[in-house]
Amino acid sequence: MKIELRKRIIQTLILSIAAGVLFLASFHWRIKEQITDKMDNVQDDEKIREDAFQLSEVLGSCVRIQAEGHHGSGSIYQLMDDEIIIVTNWHVLQYWNNEDSYVTFFNGAVGGGKVIAASEQDDIGVLSIKTAFFATEELEGLHAISESDRILTRGDVLYMVDIASDVWQPEVYEGQVLEPLQYLDEFGMEMLYGESLFKPGMSGCGVFDGEGNYVGMLTAGTDQNEIAAVPLDIIRLCKTWI
Repeated sequence: MKIELRKRIIQTLILSIAAGVLFLASFHWRIKEQITDKMDNVQDDEKIREDAFQLSEVLGSCVRIQAEGHHGSGSIYQLMDDEIIIVTNWHVLQYWNNEDSYVTFFNGAVGGGKVIAASEQDDIGVLSIKTAFFATEELEGLHAISESDRILTRGDVLYMVDIASDVWQPEVYEGQVLEPLQYLDEFGMEMLYGESLFKPGMSGCGVFDGEGNYVGMLTAGTDQNEIAAVPLDIIRLCKTWI
């Protein structure tokens, strides 16, 4: 009798343990599925953002500027039959000289030019390069920026392209708008204030929205990944200088 009771107790324990193992396995599987789903959703969100911003749509407007021992970035603002107009920061062009300074385009084409307008107060400079200096194939793929026609809001995504570090391996940085316009004492004017990674040499590069439209020009950043950019409305004044 005692033997039979002992058997039943052992069988009950074995069944309980088996049931517990099955429950834990099922629970673990559900948790794993939830984590996988969340990771898939994050990857899907990132893929959607990547698809929204196409590097190929803006790369043709990005340039690297070499001025004596300093380098920076810029954007093709206007592309005409006989002239390429490039906008950048004045502090990038302050070292410019017409003999030793030059611009490198995304396709490796290199050309010299001259400063045709500048505003130290707004930290904007404008370069002119004659298309006659380039072979026809060197001009292929170049294009001017597309200006945004929408009003930025807090939290909007923004993108910048680092072409200054390596022309052949441009790198895209994603950030967000903290304030579309904020007065910053360091610049004495309202700036586009955002958050993003960046690298030295990106001063003057374009700031783009998720659709690749130009919304401003990177001017400075901090160790806390805060960035300040000249707003598009200020840059539009360049058209009155050209």
